[in-house]
Amino acid sequence: MLLTQALINKELCAVSNKATKLLTFQKITMNTYPNNTDELRQIPIVSYLEHQGYRPAKPENSRGEVKFLSPFRSETKPSFSVNVNKNVWHDYGTGEGGSIFDLVMKLWNVDFIKAKEILSKGTYKQMFYRPSDTHYERQRPSPFTDIRASPLTSTYFLDYCKERCIDLDVAKEECHQVDYRLSGHMNSAIGFENDKGGWEFRSPTTKICTCKAISTRCKKEGNTTVCVFEGFFDYLSFLTMMKPECRQKYDYVILNSVGMANKAIPILKGYKSVRCYLDNDHAGKNAFDIIRKEVNAENRSEKMLPFNDVNEYLCKGLNQSTSEQNV
Repeated sequence: MLLTQALINKELCAVSNKATKLLTFQKITMNTYPNNTDELRQIPIVSYLEHQGYRPAKPENSRGEVKFLSPFRSETKPSFSVNVNKNVWHDYGTGEGGSIFDLVMKLWNVDFIKAKEILSKGTYKQMFYRPSDTHYERQRPSPFTDIRASPLTSTYFLDYCKERCIDLDVAKEECHQVDYRLSGHMNSAIGFENDKGGWEFRSPTTKICTCKAISTRCKKEGNTTVCVFEGFFDYLSFLTMMKPECRQKYDYVILNSVGMANKAIPILKGYKSVRCYLDNDHAGKNAFDIIRKEVNAENRSEKMLPFNDVNEYLCKGLNQSTSEQNV
């Protein structure tokens, strides 16, 4: 009898702790986040990923882990895991992991201070994790609806482009301002269209896509050189650095994810010269190696060192009319 009562008390304690944890998440996320580091750390990673457009690929298992397709590359088998009890993530593809700060730092390629700023500026009104009533499907319909594209005119988004040193005429020509509905709420972002008719979305607080696909930009018939970029802000940065009369001399492939490197091979085989401007990190170098095995590719990223990518290279005070020989 005493043993039975002890077990009952243990179960009640566990339920109480879980309920307290969920209520804490709900209390925190129903309002705009403060700057308190400890409170920001409590933002549920599963909910944050869902808010960014990433949906679980598998339900929570007995160890409290939820599996996602990695937000850092294209894959068909989920290798990205979130432990909901510890609120930490682990990417089995790269061996990386950590807290929500580590996730935001990697997703946005920012430091810890900027990651805190991104999280504290966000409004996560529906971000609390409910493992008991979350449903999973192998084939989910797109969570994005009511997508409407228009010319890029918002001062908010143009200021963001200026913060990232992008020529505004380039931004207006290459991008759109896109309104879309996600999780029942209307949002807006800078949109860059891919070859499947989907969108890459960027804003000061958003980095998501409607579907993963490569973006190609063929500037002039007969071009024999193609430039390859990891993300579209690198592409915009490259155009910003080039003189307008030089921009038409090349065609462009934007991977939108290093995981799309293999899918770019058939396109790149159609060119005599392939110039890769991928990030100067482990993932970027791996993507270049994949491309180099199939086509005669040149690693132009080395010209950007010690900077990580083209946008960082641009924003460190380089002349915005840099000659093509320098890049």
